[in-house]
Amino acid sequence: MNQESALTLMKTGRNIFLTGAPGTGKTHTLNTYLAYLRDHHIVAAVTAPTGIAASHIGGVTIQSFFGTGIKDELTPWDIEMMSEKKYIWDRIKNLKVLVIDEVSMLSPALFESIDRLIRTLKFSQEPFGGIQVILVGDFFQLPPISRSSSAKRFIFDTTVWQELECIPCYLDTSYRHQDTNLLTVLQDIRTGSVSPASMNTLRSRYESTLTHDTPVTKLYTHNKDVDHLNLQELAKIDAPTIVHDAIIMGQQKWIDRILNNSLVAKRLELKKGALVFFIKNNYEKGYINGTLGTIIDFDHFGIPIVETRTGKKIKADREEWVVENEDGKPRATLKQIPLRLAWAITIHKSQGMTLDAAEIDLSQAFEPGQGYVALSRITSLEGLRLMGLNETALIVDPHVLARDVDIRNDAEIWQRTVTETPDHEHEKMHHEWIMRAGGRINKTPESSSPYPKMSTAKESTYDKTKALIRDQKSIEDMAHERGLTPGTILAHIEYIAEHDYEIDISYLQPSSKKLSQLRSARRMIQESNNPEDLGTQGTIRLSAYHRIVGNDMTYEEIRLGLLFI
Repeated sequence: MNQESALTLMKTGRNIFLTGAPGTGKTHTLNTYLAYLRDHHIVAAVTAPTGIAASHIGGVTIQSFFGTGIKDELTPWDIEMMSEKKYIWDRIKNLKVLVIDEVSMLSPALFESIDRLIRTLKFSQEPFGGIQVILVGDFFQLPPISRSSSAKRFIFDTTVWQELECIPCYLDTSYRHQDTNLLTVLQDIRTGSVSPASMNTLRSRYESTLTHDTPVTKLYTHNKDVDHLNLQELAKIDAPTIVHDAIIMGQQKWIDRILNNSLVAKRLELKKGALVFFIKNNYEKGYINGTLGTIIDFDHFGIPIVETRTGKKIKADREEWVVENEDGKPRATLKQIPLRLAWAITIHKSQGMTLDAAEIDLSQAFEPGQGYVALSRITSLEGLRLMGLNETALIVDPHVLARDVDIRNDAEIWQRTVTETPDHEHEKMHHEWIMRAGGRINKTPESSSPYPKMSTAKESTYDKTKALIRDQKSIEDMAHERGLTPGTILAHIEYIAEHDYEIDISYLQPSSKKLSQLRSARRMIQESNNPEDLGTQGTIRLSAYHRIVGNDMTYEEIRLGLLFI
């Protein structure tokens, strides 16, 4: 299927599975559709299972957007608790389109859990609450690392996948790989039968010499090999070593969970000149999970200054990783410089990257798809230095192989359907979808857009408050440091909770007792049906809440509590 046909089908509002080999333009097609949605004022969320995958599409992790944390499987109790959090309601209530990229890495348990959560919040029994779902990815690439006990391997094994009835849009033209020999090798791997000619092609690149101006990225299957090579390269730099030990609070078992579920290092050794990449998102500072750069200096506290490949200079201050309990309170926190050495990375972390040159070692491949992912990162065979190959390296999952045949055949049928349908019928379906999604048929010029455009100064003041929230400052401390009133800080927090998916305010959550009081007060106000208790837009006035709970809670505490109910 071509990209134009895929976009035509997306614009009908039907659920879509956008797939194809690496380099066939999945991300470009997705971005084109997202621009279309923005033009017509349709609310969409762009997510992915991992931070690096999310960074490639300018989205957020699916766990961050839905507030699931590190859990794969949500119990009914989890969903009930999450459905009581106002900031999650605010994210879902107007959501019309959910994009999930790199779905091969999405665990079936999390896929099913998100479906149940959205159904609950949308009061709907339709799959994913009836919103449009755009799934993007290639199941020939790496499978999910799941903490669930489920025997299901991929999301296409779930009942939800069947209920969604996604139209398969199988893109078949490669834009990344113009090297016909490399394309042949990759196509052979996808069919599950690598020819002798393709094997000879790979052997010709064994320990070959690469001539590239930029550092050559080395891809390995195991973390221990990556760590060994990175430390070896670091030792070659004739400069003082700056050591950063993580600042840790909490029980060891929760600290271990943080270390096992992230790239953060307990002890980090760095030098001026080291090649690094960021392991957290910080949009205000200008980096995301996966941003590459070189350390060019340290400040007087030993904090590294990183110059990215685009020339931006960033101070890599400590960031915080947190494990929370069921009430959203921290069980453990770990603060560390958000960097890892980047001369070598694992194949798993390379998924989604495009590399001009790479040194790849597949001698210890242990997972179907590892060889395919690694080899599909490079743009031509001239950029490949192959250091080893074992029998597992070029294998793909037979379950995926069988399913791929059905997906490809269905995509061909849909391609013919698109071609045979008159343009005016497509246009009619597109208009109907825009209206169902609450959008606008005609694009709204920016100058007359109904959506408020925030001034730079306003964005700046929110950014300053966000930085203090990340440091888990109290409202009083934030007000003191900013020279503002607590009420103004609360207004910032209310805005941030509604508009910024990456900022976690859960540490500010009032006690369960106070939240219970507010819920009881809300029921009493609703049952009394007193028009004086309602504002001009039908919302309950703060004074109504204060009349009932005033002896125990201030106005500021009421405002804060309402964010969590």
